[in-house]
Amino acid sequence: MLTDEIRDYANRSVLCWLATASDDGPSVSPKEIFACFGGDRIIIANIASPQSVQNIARDPRVCVSFVDVFSQRGWQLYGNAVLMRSGDAGFEERQAILQEMAGDAFRVATLFDVTVAKANEILAPSYRFKKDVREADMREGAMRTYGVKSRD
Repeated sequence: MLTDEIRDYANRSVLCWLATASDDGPSVSPKEIFACFGGDRIIIANIASPQSVQNIARDPRVCVSFVDVFSQRGWQLYGNAVLMRSGDAGFEERQAILQEMAGDAFRVATLFDVTVAKANEILAPSYRFKKDVREADMREGAMRTYGVKSRD
């Protein structure tokens, strides 16, 4: 389910967005520490997300999305999430990956483990409506717009 292309975009993305369902309707929360895990999972550090914890306990269906802001492409990943804690099978391995990413900034005491069942590509409208648009052109244009210079 997690193709090399999905992994590439996940690795290029600064944040992912975790969408859950609350009693009040959809709820979306940014998450800054996340990684692809195995062939069909996204693991996300639970730094300070009590609402996400409550929502997932009530309804495990989630959508995780991420976008490379310069290429303006990314993915929506749909599946079921569980909250994992110390003592849960597989927690230590997952926690170590996320804790390494977090460094000393945060303690990863719990995490969300999302089993991905479906993936949809996210594309900026330019890819659909501009003739012969290339990702390199989109990246160059976005970098110019935001005043970012390439390190190359």
